[in-house]
Amino acid sequence: MQNKIQAVDVQLHMAVKALAVLQGEITCNLRGLIKTAEILHKKEEAGEEANHLLEMISDYLTELNELFERRKNLSAQIESLKKTEVGLIKH
Repeated sequence: MQNKIQAVDVQLHMAVKALAVLQGEITCNLRGLIKTAEILHKKEEAGEEANHLLEMISDYLTELNELFERRKNLSAQIESLKKTEVGLIKH
């Protein structure tokens, strides 16, 4: 039983680390999105063409949607592992 608990604990630890890395990716993408939006705003105020910036913003949003979906799935996996670990400890 102890081996099963340790195996679940290792899986849980790895999932939490993956979630932290994923959160870093989300933060990085959000910063890129904000910076690109600020540059777009300045270019629009100056009357300059900035379609490439709109494409970049679209790419950031697509990537963020994927990252948020991965975060949701990973969070659900973590909750499942927690419940499994608690169940193993109680027995």
